[in-house]
Amino acid sequence: MTLQVPGSPASSYAQAIERARAFMARDDASVMRRARTALHVHGERRPLAVVLLHGYTNSPAQYATFAPLLVQRGINVFVPRMPEHGYADRMTKALAHLTAEMLVASASQALDIACGLGREVAVLGISMGGTLAAHAAQFRSIARAVPVAPEFALLKLPHPLSRLAAGALRALPNFFLWWDPRVGERQTPATAYPRFSSRALAQTLRVGDAVYGAARREDPLAGRIVTVVNRADPAVNNKTTKSVSDEWAGRCGGERVRYVELSDLPTNHDIIDPENALARTDMVYPKLLEALGV
Repeated sequence: MTLQVPGSPASSYAQAIERARAFMARDDASVMRRARTALHVHGERRPLAVVLLHGYTNSPAQYATFAPLLVQRGINVFVPRMPEHGYADRMTKALAHLTAEMLVASASQALDIACGLGREVAVLGISMGGTLAAHAAQFRSIARAVPVAPEFALLKLPHPLSRLAAGALRALPNFFLWWDPRVGERQTPATAYPRFSSRALAQTLRVGDAVYGAARREDPLAGRIVTVVNRADPAVNNKTTKSVSDEWAGRCGGERVRYVELSDLPTNHDIIDPENALARTDMVYPKLLEALGV
């Protein structure tokens, strides 16, 4: 199952802005102001537009510091809020309704919008957003894709065991777990949820499975793919991520595909959020800008 959505690229800057405003109109008073979809534009179509995709239980606020770095370089930037994320009620149960189809559809709509914002389109995402960026790399004819810490396999589990675990989570009744039981609702950042849904987590892994399988059967469509991981990431299996990158490189060659492992970071999954004390954004952001080619 590829979970592909037929693209409908915006044909002009004006159409892109119209669609972006419609996307942003989904964010009513129930959504935290800082967690709402963000659009940063220069009033015209630019050579490059970048879509930034946030992580599981996080929100567009994850890019509050990184997005301006792109804007300063003359790039139009769109940061969509993914379905069921960013609500002011951080203890909401809405996340349990999330599906892989909803995620792929929203990411596809964001990429369609970006087609009108830039002559070329790039996507960067972390964790769940990294998996969606990898999906775009495989199935969309975009210029560049930068999956960061994508979810192809949980923890240090081999991919087959991770798939079994995800299947069990889909079959079992939904339950919520604290990201850190020691702090519970006090978990930071304040623009993210302090707990996660078991079924929604399994749905994010469905997106990863679609990419994992397709990478072994067909060429990716993105012009350039740079996968970035933290060697000390405790949440995902980097070996599985590298195997996907190796499949891409085997089909496309090293000029189009790179795998970058950051080796001097703390044990940490979210290496982008400025409110994560372990993110070391001073070291990470330059690497991400380099990966994007800007």
